[in-house]
This record gives sequence, structure tokens and C-alpha cells, in this order.
Amino acid sequence: MIGILICFFLTLLLQIFMPFWWWILVVPFLYSVFRARSVAEALRIGAVSMGLLWLVVSLYLFFTSSGIIAGRVADMFRLGAGWLMIVLTAGLAAIAAGVAGMAGYLMRSGFVKGN
Repeated sequence: MIGILICFFLTLLLQIFMPFWWWILVVPFLYSVFRARSVAEALRIGAVSMGLLWLVVSLYLFFTSSGIIAGRVADMFRLGAGWLMIVLTAGLAAIAAGVAGMAGYLMRSGFVKGN
């Protein structure tokens, strides 16, 4: 739980001050290199923290802009509703960050004896 909160808030701060989307990959990767105890934990921390982060940010943007942008992008993808775009965005962020977390743990286990 602590790892999820660390990744969530660190990525939130980084995206506020340096708004690059790829922070959702870098932070879980680095956290998993140094702190994760298993592949499952690395996957869970990355997926839950970044999926939740992008869900919260997407919902904030959806409600502050009346869903105009999400609705238009959903129409481009033929989803039909803006809330489906939010779900898709959070799901893709969770998958990407989970894989990044796994890669971080597996990289460490490839270099550190006894892992």
C-alpha cells in the first residue's frame, strides 16, 4: 500500500511540474528496481498506482471541461461516450505501468544475486 501511494504522489508531482506522460513508466520501473519484493508486487504497484492516477486526473478533466474533449476523442475512436474514453485511458495506463514495474523488478533480479 505504501508503494502505491509513493508511486501515485511522486508521479502526480512530476506530472504537475514536468507534464510528460512517460512518468507513468519511469516511476514504477525505478520503484520496482529498488523496493519491490516480487514480480507480482511490482506489477500490482505499477498497475494500481498509475491506473488510479490517470483515472483521477481523467475524471477531474472530464468534470471541469464538461466532458467535451473526452466526448470528442471517444467519437474519433467510435466509443460513443466520453466515460468509456476515461476507462480506456486508465486501463492502458495500468497495463503500461504494470509492465514497467515488472521490467524493473526483473532487471534487478537479473543483476542481483539471490533474487
